[in-house]
Amino acid sequence: YGEKLKSKIKIPSLTKKEFPYNFYLAHWIDCNSTCTWENLKTIKNYKPSICISTGWLVSTNNNSHTFVSDVNFNDDGTIGECGNTTTIPSVNIIKLTKVRI
Repeated sequence: YGEKLKSKIKIPSLTKKEFPYNFYLAHWIDCNSTCTWENLKTIKNYKPSICISTGWLVSTNNNSHTFVSDVNFNDDGTIGECGNTTTIPSVNIIKLTKVRI
């Protein structure tokens, strides 16, 4: 967008009433795999990956935590859709840190 157009865009906000979710930094463990041929010594040294994901925690159902990282808005400023979702098994989460935004 040009500067003139950007200045006319109203920036919507996420109110707690409309979007009552907290934002988190999640440290979690993920599996590793490969479809290539490897020697047994290398395979024995494989370890799970430690991952970090961020997003609003929108669900903790079914022994899992579901985060969304992106939110878009309708023309009237109401929440449209959410994107970049990650669902992590609860047993894989090492640490959850609530982030104040």
